[in-house]
This record gives sequence, structure tokens and C-alpha cells, in this order.
Amino acid sequence: MICPHCRSDNCFRSHRNGILDFLLSGAGLRPWRCHSCEHRFQAWRVAATLERFAHCPRCGNFDIEHISRERVEEGTLIVLKRWLQFPAYRCDPCRQRFFSVRIFRRILPSMVESRAHRAAN
Repeated sequence: MICPHCRSDNCFRSHRNGILDFLLSGAGLRPWRCHSCEHRFQAWRVAATLERFAHCPRCGNFDIEHISRERVEEGTLIVLKRWLQFPAYRCDPCRQRFFSVRIFRRILPSMVESRAHRAAN
């Protein structure tokens, strides 16, 4: 999970607080908190604010690469997506190949130190 505030990958699941968290859980959103900046956010596979960018549907990875449309073999309406020239991507860690009409933006985790780590030093 990448924090939408500081782009750190040092995030963990947070406890639900209040009625809003329980209502959002009904939609599949889960609360997360970043160890680096203490920012609290809601997320599915990726943070809700980063959902508009192309990411792997299986693991949520943003570090995806463009591939040829003919290499995507699984999914729904593949022939139509090829004909409409949807961009095709591949996720290296989970090897998923997929089409996505979302905006392509490579979002990598930053190397931000956590506050707890800085306080210990």
C-alpha cells in the first residue's frame, strides 16, 4: 500500500473508528495509516485518491509497463478492447496482463523515513 500523502510504502491497516468507517467498510473501503507521516486514509487495493490511475487489478501495483494488446489473453470483451485500442499493461510482480483506460502514471514509493525511526536515532 502506498500512502497518497507522502508516497511511502510503510502503511498498515488501522482500526475502524466511528460510524463512517463502518459504513465505508460496507463498500469495501478499509482504513489504513502511514507510519511515516501518520496520515489516515481509506483504500480498496490502492488508496481511494489514487484509484484514477492505472494499476494492477490483482495486487494494486502502480509500477506497470505497456505491452502489446495481443499479449492480453484473459478478461472480458478482449476482442472489443483490442478493436477500441485500449492500452494494455503488465504487472511484473504478479505477472498479470490487463487492459485499462485509466490515466497511466508510474507511482513509486518514496524513501521517506518514519517519525518513529527518526526519533530513535
